[in-house]
Amino acid sequence: MKTKAAVLYEIGGPLVIEELELSPPQAGEVLIKYAASGICHSDVSFRDGVLETALPAVLGHEGSGVIEAVGDGVTNVKVGDHVIVSLTPQCGECLFCKEGKPFLCAQMGEVIWKASLLDGSKRLKNAKGDEIGQLVCVGTFAERAVIPAGMASKINPDAPLETVCLIGCGVTTGVGAALNTVKMEVGDSCAVIGCGGVGLSVIQGARIAGAGTIIAIDPVPQKRELALSLGATHAIDPMVGNVVKEVKKIQRGGVHYAFEALGRKDTIEQAWSMARATGTAVIVGVPSPDTVLELPVLGFFGEKHFKGSAYGTTVPSRDIPKFVDLYMKGDLRLDDMITSHIRLEDINDAMAEMTRGEGVRTVIKYD
Repeated sequence: MKTKAAVLYEIGGPLVIEELELSPPQAGEVLIKYAASGICHSDVSFRDGVLETALPAVLGHEGSGVIEAVGDGVTNVKVGDHVIVSLTPQCGECLFCKEGKPFLCAQMGEVIWKASLLDGSKRLKNAKGDEIGQLVCVGTFAERAVIPAGMASKINPDAPLETVCLIGCGVTTGVGAALNTVKMEVGDSCAVIGCGGVGLSVIQGARIAGAGTIIAIDPVPQKRELALSLGATHAIDPMVGNVVKEVKKIQRGGVHYAFEALGRKDTIEQAWSMARATGTAVIVGVPSPDTVLELPVLGFFGEKHFKGSAYGTTVPSRDIPKFVDLYMKGDLRLDDMITSHIRLEDINDAMAEMTRGEGVRTVIKYD
């Protein structure tokens, strides 16, 4: 079977649009025809080598589509089902999956670094016969892909796939951080550093949880305005004045929860300083793996907490359909987060815009 895809051959290079040969699904796998894929900042990080994966590979990891074929033993989805792909294989066999923590599935690291399927194989080849990997097993910058069945979560077929694709990564990571990683209660306060797709999703999750004060922090005026429209009660430009002091002016003593959605050393350390005594700094953005933090130890004696959030502490088979339902009810506003829809051929321009910090989410629509 042939499929058009965007392939990264070298770090920092352009994505090459080409037709690839795709092998059929094996046992425990499914063939998905993608309807849409969001473009996430992590895709830029993989392109630029900030995050590593084996190359060449089809990038993209935020997708939705329809199941076209299933391999032996697949029971969670069937042909014709509408699905959103997740970032975790949910193997069901490792320690974390058995403990109900599939967001830490032991297979996840393997598929990220190797760009292979769970058995170590690659199902795509280019015209030269070279094997092509697919990012995090899913490679959503392609018309079709073969993926592990556990990475496909069945959803309401009435949901627009070109919109709910965002739930595959950014929305689940952000909303999950607010609803799953921490136990936010009605009236709690929070600050969110970075108002891209993930940060705006944290803000929406905080709103849904009933937070009383939600402070959005971003240097881009349009993103601050969007944050306010999606549930933030205050917005701060971090380029003007001392952002930690500004947060503490709004919420005396600091916030219950400070979410960092950029993956930068300086802003992670700011999140720690924004959290009040007994508060929690939550690291949602993915920094370079060699990042080393410097935190004033005194905060620990105020019983502050420092917490990472892996994929929004999400159980995809449970939470992804729930997030779709929240969208369908109007509680989770995704359409407002989409800056534009593009063709796959426009991917490099869209990646350049994201590198410059323009827009929130661009979505690739497939025929």
